[in-house]
Formats: sequence, structure tokens, C-alpha cells
Amino acid sequence: MKAGAAVLVTAALYLVLSKRDRDISMLLTVVVCCMVLGAALTYLEPVFTLFRRLQDLSSMDPEVFGILLKSVGIGLLGEIVALICTDIGNAALGKSLQILAIAVIMWLSIPLLTSLLDLVGNILSKA
Repeated sequence: MKAGAAVLVTAALYLVLSKRDRDISMLLTVVVCCMVLGAALTYLEPVFTLFRRLQDLSSMDPEVFGILLKSVGIGLLGEIVALICTDIGNAALGKSLQILAIAVIMWLSIPLLTSLLDLVGNILSKA
């Protein structure tokens, strides 16, 4: 909950500082966003452990879980940076970054989709 308190304090400081020095207020926002992201990663460690366990039990290719984790990370990071871009007054840059994140996630998914197509093809050929 320290991260939540830091966000509230930062929001209040942003309101005060943005009237005087917009650059400092934006820098403060970026720093606190990075700190919150670091805090979120500590909470995600048990999730990563669970994914590793699921991977061991299912004997699934490690590449699949890697793609899933990378996709989630890219999506979250893209969203955070896009919001920061919007906050500094450049919504077009933020939307462009969101589109880039989606494109990268789709590119990462090509091996998964190819495997799925192969599986469907095998099932249909046996039917």
C-alpha cells in the first residue's frame, strides 16, 4: 500500500507543481510510475512461479509461456507509457505507442498461431 500512498501524494504534488513547473511535475510522475511498476513486479513473482509450475506439469514448450509473459509485459508497459504521453499533452504519440505495442504482441504471437493452425490441420486431416 506504500505504492498507493506514493501515487496519491504524487497526484497532489502534480496538481501543485504543474501550475509552476510542468517539466518537474512530469518527471515526478514518470519516476513514481517506474516505482509503482517495480512494486507491481514484486507482487507478480508468485504468478511467475505458478506459471513455471504449470509449465513443468503440462510439459508445454517454454517458448509458449515466454511469449505470454512478454505479451503481458509489453501490453502493460505500452499502456503506462501511452498514458504518460497523454498526460504531457501528446495523445497522438500515446495512441501510436499503443498501436506499436499491439503490433509487437501480434508479431510475438505468430509462433503460437502457427502451432494452432498446424494442430487444427492435423485434427481435420484425421477426421
